[in-house]
Amino acid sequence: MRSPARLLLLLGALGVGYFLFRAVPRDLDLVYDLAHLPGATRIEVVVRRQGELIRRAELTVPAGQTRVRHPVRLPDGDYTLSIRVTGPEGALEVERPLEVREAGTVVLPLGP
Repeated sequence: MRSPARLLLLLGALGVGYFLFRAVPRDLDLVYDLAHLPGATRIEVVVRRQGELIRRAELTVPAGQTRVRHPVRLPDGDYTLSIRVTGPEGALEVERPLEVREAGTVVLPLGP
């Protein structure tokens, strides 16, 4: 009887450990690719998960840059990024899905 109880306890501990591991935020580098939006000066980003606001950021685009790096920490899950890029010709608003399953770099091409 002792062995099945230990096995059940071990499996329960592994399940809780897995759940906690997935809840730990992961380091991501979101890279906004502005190659199709020359002259962009500003990027506003709103990160939502199931409609709930998680994070908001305003980034300045250095003159001549075609990529802007945005480091974030997010737990595993599915997110929606609402992105507004402002430039000399006005503003462009786009939405992009983001699936977080591991740490790393995600390049998000922006443009018409």
